[in-house]
Amino acid sequence: MRRLLFALTLLLTPAVQAAEPQIDEVRAAWDACSKLLESAPNDWTGWRRNFDGGYADHFEFHDGGDAAPSVLVQTWLIDAIATQTDTSCYRPDGSLAFIYSEMVSPNVAEGATGPALTREGRLYFAPDGHLLRLLKRITEAGKEVAAIDNAQYQLARGCGLTAPHATVDDVRSHLIAELGDIEGTRGKYVQEPLDWCGMEVE
Repeated sequence: MRRLLFALTLLLTPAVQAAEPQIDEVRAAWDACSKLLESAPNDWTGWRRNFDGGYADHFEFHDGGDAAPSVLVQTWLIDAIATQTDTSCYRPDGSLAFIYSEMVSPNVAEGATGPALTREGRLYFAPDGHLLRLLKRITEAGKEVAAIDNAQYQLARGCGLTAPHATVDDVRSHLIAELGDIEGTRGKYVQEPLDWCGMEVE
């Protein structure tokens, strides 16, 4: 957990002295989310489900409550060779501020036993939900080798697992749909995927 927080802090460090005010606001939100994770890394509601064939689905919601930041950490294991973790940060007003998405898998362009690659996506959201900035890259052994998957560098899956919850209330609705409410009633929740691999933000 500490390694993840340190890595994300570095990723959010501004590359120039003066960043746009909206981006600064997102960074401030992430700083608050990082403190929440660091203070109570095991204080979450959700599930960790493991399936046959090398698949798993983890959903860990760190609910800060009203007027406080919250964090959702989702992890998927795919074919026992790839792992994706999406960390979503929510502002005190409940709106989504930032998603850090990271997939690690072999470079399948060289076969299932190819060298490990990491694909990173950093998605900055305005309070009204629109995407402010999208940064993406692929690294090998810590060195950037591509902006996104290509013929030479390919991860085991695309970016379609990322399906943002726009608000904290959406996360809570998803929890009820899967786990049921206090009376055992389950709702219905459908997420829309955001295949950010092919997206660009002006």
